[in-house]
Amino acid sequence: MEQREVKSAQLDPAGVPIEEPAIEIVNLGKEYKIYDTPSQRILEWLPFGGSKSRHRSVFALKDINLTVGKGRTVGLVGPNGAGKSTLLKILTGTTFPTQGSYRIQGKVASLLELGAGFHADFTGRENIYLNAAMLGLTREETEEKFEEILEFSELAPFIDSPIRTYSSGMICRLGFSTAIAVDPEVLIIDEILAVGDLHFQKKCVEKIWSFKEQGKTILFCSHSLYDVRQLCDRAMWIHQGGVRMFDDAVAVTNAYATYEKELVGRETDVLEALPGEKVERGAKGPHIVSIDLLDAHSGEPVHEVQPLVDLCVRVHWKNPANDIPLAIGIGFTRTDSTHCLGHSTEQDGVEMRGSEGVVDLILPKLRLLSGEFVVFVWLMDQRGIHRFHQMLAPRNLLVMNRGMEVGLFLQDHEWQVRDPLTVLRDGGGT
Repeated sequence: MEQREVKSAQLDPAGVPIEEPAIEIVNLGKEYKIYDTPSQRILEWLPFGGSKSRHRSVFALKDINLTVGKGRTVGLVGPNGAGKSTLLKILTGTTFPTQGSYRIQGKVASLLELGAGFHADFTGRENIYLNAAMLGLTREETEEKFEEILEFSELAPFIDSPIRTYSSGMICRLGFSTAIAVDPEVLIIDEILAVGDLHFQKKCVEKIWSFKEQGKTILFCSHSLYDVRQLCDRAMWIHQGGVRMFDDAVAVTNAYATYEKELVGRETDVLEALPGEKVERGAKGPHIVSIDLLDAHSGEPVHEVQPLVDLCVRVHWKNPANDIPLAIGIGFTRTDSTHCLGHSTEQDGVEMRGSEGVVDLILPKLRLLSGEFVVFVWLMDQRGIHRFHQMLAPRNLLVMNRGMEVGLFLQDHEWQVRDPLTVLRDGGGT
């Protein structure tokens, strides 16, 4: 990995003081040269090809500045092609910058393309040693950590079989298990929170969270704005190769979701296939049994309501193993993908324990105006990061406004008719 000395910054791009920097990036840029034909590339290289430029320059990154303090978790968001992966590849030494400099203090582990560099004809055991060497571990260090890697991957029965006999999920398991064994000071992650089955995904999330709790520095790139908000302290929005915004993770993800409105639907997974629906009723893992929309007073099921109704969303859940505290998230999304509201027990400090339970979300005086709304529920771990199961209410909620109000919400309001001379005399106050 290329490391260059740069002057330590005292403030991050949002103006927040940095304690001790773990990652420093100054005016970083990456240019790619695009040639119409292979011959144009050769002619430009040849000494007798003339001084004429035969390529078009495309900047994947331009003038990126970032300082991440030790122990901080920073998210990267932006559309495909914005330059996020290019930045991570530069920081992990996979490619080199065209301009600028960067510095990383401490041992680095990257979770980018899990399984990259594995040899198909080598066994899982041999590939652990190969991959660990690529990550900077000596053979002796790998031998010390081998049992730890094997235990985490849960691939002991297959470890002496060639990698070509593994499924893609098994390869990802082996890659993730090897990468985290490095025990880095800086962890760089690119979209890997969906490795393997639900059980292994939870292990991955727990491991990453444990790194965060140990005070390790994490740079986390994801299209899931929910994951960025839950995991990260701050976030950077990269747009067309440059920094568009760097601020608190909630502020950045809200701004990005507003700009790229279609990402709201992807973030909530409401209008896409729901992987959680595949959980069977008899499953051993935590799962949602039912969702009911009820009148909060009578307890009667409701489907069509008027604004200001007292609504209850009732969720019946099961946790057969009874070994993990859980959290419930409930949201309302209009059928045009506008995310309207959402609450979770994790955010409100409500505990959910036991092998089975029912939780009610009471919404007094529901202020949604006319529209059809999808009601979705997530069953999550207590931190609200790993999603065990997700489900839609069996019927959408129809809100029928009989009044003349327009918009999305019915806002409390009042009118005051004032004399302009009085307003000027009072300085504009009420």
